[in-house]
Amino acid sequence: MNFKMKRNNKLNIKRILCKCVFVFLSLTYSPIISAETIAVFYNSSIAQIKFAAGDIKAALESKGFTVEMNPLSSLKLGYAKKKVVITLASDTEVTKLLATQGGTIPAILGEQAYGIRTTSSPQKSYWVIGSDINGAMYGGLEIAENIRFNGYKETYNSQESPAILKRGIKLNLPFDEKSPTYETNSKGTSYQNAIPHVWDITFWESWFDEMARHRYNMVSVWNNHPFTSLVVLPDYPDLAIQDVTGFNGYSKKMSIEEKIAFWKQVMNLAHSRGFEFLFFNWNVWVANADGKYGLANGDTSEANKQYMYKSMLKLLETYPELDGFGVTNGENKSTQDFLWEAYGKAMYDYAVKNPQRKLRFIHRWHQTSLADIKKTFSGLFELPNVTFDMSYKYSKAHMYSVPVPKHFEKWNNSKQLVETNMRTWFTVRNDDFYYHTWGDPSFARTYINGMLEYGEHFAGFYIGSDGFSPTRTFFCKNSISQGILEVQRQWYMNMIWGRLAYNPNTSDDVFKNYMKLRYPAAPPEELFTAWSKASSGIQRTTELMHEDFDLDFKWYPEACLTFRGFATVDQFASADVGPGSLYCNIKNSAAGTCDGKKDSYQLANEIEADALVALNTVCDINAEANTESGVALNNIKAMSYLSLYYAQKIRAATYKLTGKTSETTTALGNAYCWWMSYANLMDLMYEGQANQRTNPVLPDWHFQDATVLKEYTDNGGIGVPTCDGVQ
Repeated sequence: MNFKMKRNNKLNIKRILCKCVFVFLSLTYSPIISAETIAVFYNSSIAQIKFAAGDIKAALESKGFTVEMNPLSSLKLGYAKKKVVITLASDTEVTKLLATQGGTIPAILGEQAYGIRTTSSPQKSYWVIGSDINGAMYGGLEIAENIRFNGYKETYNSQESPAILKRGIKLNLPFDEKSPTYETNSKGTSYQNAIPHVWDITFWESWFDEMARHRYNMVSVWNNHPFTSLVVLPDYPDLAIQDVTGFNGYSKKMSIEEKIAFWKQVMNLAHSRGFEFLFFNWNVWVANADGKYGLANGDTSEANKQYMYKSMLKLLETYPELDGFGVTNGENKSTQDFLWEAYGKAMYDYAVKNPQRKLRFIHRWHQTSLADIKKTFSGLFELPNVTFDMSYKYSKAHMYSVPVPKHFEKWNNSKQLVETNMRTWFTVRNDDFYYHTWGDPSFARTYINGMLEYGEHFAGFYIGSDGFSPTRTFFCKNSISQGILEVQRQWYMNMIWGRLAYNPNTSDDVFKNYMKLRYPAAPPEELFTAWSKASSGIQRTTELMHEDFDLDFKWYPEACLTFRGFATVDQFASADVGPGSLYCNIKNSAAGTCDGKKDSYQLANEIEADALVALNTVCDINAEANTESGVALNNIKAMSYLSLYYAQKIRAATYKLTGKTSETTTALGNAYCWWMSYANLMDLMYEGQANQRTNPVLPDWHFQDATVLKEYTDNGGIGVPTCDGVQ
């Protein structure tokens, strides 16, 4: 018996499933011809300002202008051509010139802030006035952006300052086969592929450029035991790893001295783009030192303590460019006393001898009260040159879940911060999207404003994954994406969080204008809306179950996986909503006891409606698959198909609890059809990979087809559902 998919709408199925022919739109543009010269005045000795000036030059040249790059010191009152000026508010000679030419000097500017002014005499000129170097860079980048969007014709008079001062990224990176990141297994494909890029300076150059444009200013590199790739200890002469050994035959000749020089260069690159640079580790791991000199993983002995102390002290001595270090309590048997003796005391002893150097110590905080931490680390709190902050997993492992999560409110965490007068960073974990590029600015605004509610006790955030090491793309079957930086492939997702963290009121027009530049085949308004609607379904599904699916190994939404395998309809039915959610869980929805909260029937309807709108929109847009536009459209389709699968599965879970057998079967039949649409498209676009944290391995995108079908037949279905239009 064949099962036929039912629809509650009248959309043409062929449009829904996008059985449309992609046609490459070959557009011919008439070049802009202009002999006009525009000068950029800036201080080339300041790396951040030089970087922004370079972007302004490129933007002007893209519009057909000739560009003069002039030293700021050469700017005179009588200069008659159009110009762009980048300066610091402290440069009164330049700000006097601005006032003389009719511009108003911005009011008092805070850290990383800037003002933009437009003057018209003698000709139209743009002025960037930064409160500090980073502020001047961000203002210059905005001018470059405006020129790309609108040419050199609009008037801008604005002022910007960051809502969140520290906007960070978390990079889990292995340094060597003998120097892993998080745990000691090396099964993850992204983990194995990352090692060559970790030691490639061109990767870091491009990475910092891209992320500075998105307004990030902190990077944390996480490794179980980074020291053996970073320092040489006289008392442990054979522990420093000479050369680099990776996987699949990769190796690189590189002495430990060359490695030290390399990381110094990386840290200097970070500073040249306004970034603070930190290393983090988990405890207690000693990696390739295990079994030598009395050292062992999971051992808080005096031998381990002394070794870690010497490693930390040597790290600070070797890298004056390093801004700080972070530790994690509770991992592999670590204790507060061990963390102090091994890391805290080393930083204390170094900072006392080097009072001119500013350092940051970040303590991951989940198992111990703040009062105990403050007592144990009291020495660091007394030093004026050390900033001691806490860190907490804000949404557990899934940031794309509850818009304003309340995990942090457990165990009186907010009260503890107030009582101890301490601050916390939020670890914002993205173990949701490794393949898809998510894009829903409205969710990000709500999420960011929720963090800001913690006021002076909120230090900043860093976003990143534990189960994925993002370096260069290795799994794309299209040549336009393969091999580029992951932060470039997922540019929109990264831009949303960086730009809105700097200014949550950043207009959606900024994102639409970028879409217009990058995807000329797609109407930006329609693309923006479709992208937002397609992105929201997966996030709302995770929110519905987040209390039970809170950690990375418990839930991988891109493949409906847990560490035990396929996430079943019964697991959906028994899971509870995440703390802070306004949804009603499936169990209470089935029982009709939601007390005014949105039930799972309504949620499934909303997810389905949004996904169908997204699909119907992008099916009307034509682009060749192996173009940036084609990749973006397929990304939206894939997220829409997966959202439709989850909408049907949520319905099935709710029906099953109410005893509606026929409706359960129907919903799971619909779910199977949408799954096949999803698997077909994903397999067309991407290779599979071994996941670092979630089992089983993902060999390809059809490996769960039989399991999805079995869930249908186990719940009353017969045979294979007939899915019109599914290829």
